[in-house]
Amino acid sequence: MAIKNVLRVIVITFMLFSCTNEDNIIVKGTYPSGTGEYLRLEMLNISETQFIDSVKINRKGDFRISLKLDNPELILIKNARGQYINLLAFPDDNIKLNIPAESFRKGYAVSGSEESEKIRLLVKTVNHTRKQLDSITDAFDSVEDPEGAEAEQLITAYQKIFMEQKKNNIRFVVENLGSLASVYALYQRISDDVYILNNVKDLQYFKIVADSMRVKYPGSTLTTSLVNDVEQRLREYKNMLAVNELSKHNIVEAGMIDLTIEDPEENEISLGSLRGKVVLLNFWASWNSESRDFNNRLTTIYDQYHDRGFEVYSVALDSDKSRWRNAIFFEEYPWINVCELTYPYSYAATLYNVTSLPANYLIDKDANIVAKNIAGKTLATYLDNLL
Repeated sequence: MAIKNVLRVIVITFMLFSCTNEDNIIVKGTYPSGTGEYLRLEMLNISETQFIDSVKINRKGDFRISLKLDNPELILIKNARGQYINLLAFPDDNIKLNIPAESFRKGYAVSGSEESEKIRLLVKTVNHTRKQLDSITDAFDSVEDPEGAEAEQLITAYQKIFMEQKKNNIRFVVENLGSLASVYALYQRISDDVYILNNVKDLQYFKIVADSMRVKYPGSTLTTSLVNDVEQRLREYKNMLAVNELSKHNIVEAGMIDLTIEDPEENEISLGSLRGKVVLLNFWASWNSESRDFNNRLTTIYDQYHDRGFEVYSVALDSDKSRWRNAIFFEEYPWINVCELTYPYSYAATLYNVTSLPANYLIDKDANIVAKNIAGKTLATYLDNLL
């Protein structure tokens, strides 16, 4: 009898131990057109993903995967073509996906996760808005007079649709402050480089959501990355206010303001360290074709004058490091390339009052700004006189 009791205790202990260590989230579903393929699961914070696991879709088009999470997290389900579905998974969730054969991200259905359904609806709404805006963009491209009445009507229609989408996201955030789906709504985009909440004034919504998530879901990776991002944005906003005060006294016009920014290898390079050379402080972006065209033309002048003491300090207004690096290496820009990776909030661009791209300042050997937004023969003439 004593032996049986001991064995019973051992079995119960084993069962309890197993239950505390087993996976606590199940994601299963059907994807008929993906038979034989693998689906990847990745955990997403605001700016990057982390691989979790993969699962093979069986002959019937079914899949099932389980994972363990201690906190709610944003999970991506990716197919072989890089298309993905966003799931906001909580511990003990049993999520079911129905992915139709004709589509992946746009036509799926989700059950067993209220938060994932909220994200599905957010994605559906933005996809509809993108379709409308793309239609207007195509119509604008075919307009003969880009400054005529027809073009103006299309621009007005574009702005109206965009603002409606923005109002929708703000409304969602306000109505769902206790939901992690509100974090997703903050970072939705119309395109790779255009965020829906893209104004400095929108920072208030980021702050409100961050404060709420910090209390309700302090352990979530999504919360941690949001809080860090908001703190960084607030620092940049305060810097911008300070710079605006300085600008009132025309400090930029009087001389160079020093910058210290990281290059692609994460080495900090100071603009002030180039004193004694003639420097073109050049603002551009990998996503801006006009500034890339300017850079390509600039290489000829750089090759001609570099050995005589001419340098280019090129500041990219980007947020995607890979895209910025790829642009540099693809175009083979030979000068100093740096980037804050904080677009659309740039401390350097604010300091120098950059409102459009490309933009540049020519700085002489004594760190005085002698010209602004020059190129070609005009730039060459200045260099002939300064070097």
